[in-house]
Amino acid sequence: MNKQFLILILLISVLSCKQENNHFNVKIKTETKSDSLSMYPSFVSEKFLDSSYNMLFKAKIQNGTVEFSGNKPSHPIMFDFFDMNHGLSEKFFIDGGSTELFVSFANNDKEIIIPDKLKSQSQKEYESLKENGLDSLNKLWSKVKTVEERRYIGVEKDSLIINFLSENPNSYVPLWLLVNNFSKKSEYNKLYDESINLFSNEIKQTRLFKQFKSSLAESKSLTFVNRKFELKNLNLENVNFRINDLENKEIILLDFWFSNCGPCLIEMDKYISLYEKYNKLGFEIVSISSDKTSKIDNWKSVITEKGFNWVHYLDENAVETHKINIRSFPTTFLLGKDGKIIKRNIKPEQLSEYLAENLE
Repeated sequence: MNKQFLILILLISVLSCKQENNHFNVKIKTETKSDSLSMYPSFVSEKFLDSSYNMLFKAKIQNGTVEFSGNKPSHPIMFDFFDMNHGLSEKFFIDGGSTELFVSFANNDKEIIIPDKLKSQSQKEYESLKENGLDSLNKLWSKVKTVEERRYIGVEKDSLIINFLSENPNSYVPLWLLVNNFSKKSEYNKLYDESINLFSNEIKQTRLFKQFKSSLAESKSLTFVNRKFELKNLNLENVNFRINDLENKEIILLDFWFSNCGPCLIEMDKYISLYEKYNKLGFEIVSISSDKTSKIDNWKSVITEKGFNWVHYLDENAVETHKINIRSFPTTFLLGKDGKIIKRNIKPEQLSEYLAENLE
C-alpha cells in the first residue's frame, strides 16, 4: 500500500461486534483525520424508526479507534458510516452477531467490504440485489444531472427492488430501501402502494412497515383544497396563501424549489415560454422556495436574473414545506382551480401538451 493511498484511504476495521445477551459492541479502527465517526440510517425519517431503540451512534476517535454500543435490534437495520470529511459510506445491514467491516473513502470509493463468512443474511441479500443491477443504477444516478434522467433511473431502481421483494417477502432489505427512497421524496408512489402487501406477516408487524404504510396513505390523500401556507412575498411581508385564492386561473403549477438547486433551475427555465404563452389563458405558476434565511438575497437575485416572472413566495427554512413532507427538489404539482391535484412532478414537455389540450 503506497503512501498516497494511506493518506486518501479511510480504513475501518470492526474488530468486534459481539452480541452478549441483548447488547452488541462495535469497535472501529480508522486512519481518518476526522475527530469523530457516526453510524445511523441516513435519510430515513425519524418517524419510521423505533424510538425505543437508539439508531444514532456517534463517538470521538481516540488513538484511531471508535467504539459503539447498543441494544440488540429486534430486526435487521440498514446503516451508513458518516465521516465529516468524506460524507456517507455505502449502506450495510446489521442483524446481530460478529462481523468485520472495511470502508474506503479513497477517490470517493465508499464501498463496504465484509468477509463472506461474517456477512449477515440481510447483507448477503443486499449484495445480491446490488450485483443484479442496483449498484449499476446507483452509479448511473450519481452521474446524471437532469430531473428527467433521475426520475427514469428512480423508476428502474424501484422496479428492481419490487421484483426482489416479490421473490423475497421475508427480507428487510427492500423495506429499508423503499422507506429510504420515500423519506427523501415523501411523494405518493403507486408502485409502492400496490406492492406493500407482498411483505411477510412478520415484517408487517414492525413499526417500520406500519409507519411506511400509513405515510403512503397520507401522501396519497394529499390535497391543496383550502390548504393555507404561511409564507413571505418578495418584499418579505407575511402572507397567508391558498391556491383557492387565485382568481381567474384554471390550471396552476405549484413548484417547490430553492435557489441553489441546479435541477430546479433547469426545469424553471423551460417554464418561461409556457408562462408567456398561457398565462393570459388561465395558467399560473406559484413557486415556493425553501431557502434558508442566509440565502434570501440569493433567492431574490435568481428570480430577477433568470426572468422567472410569475408568483413567488418564500417558505423560510422550509417550515411549511416539511409539513407536507417535501424533501426532494424540484417537486411540482399540477392543480385545478379548486386545488385538486391533476398530476405530480409533471415534466415540462408533458405540461406543454396538457396546456395546449386544455387552454388553446
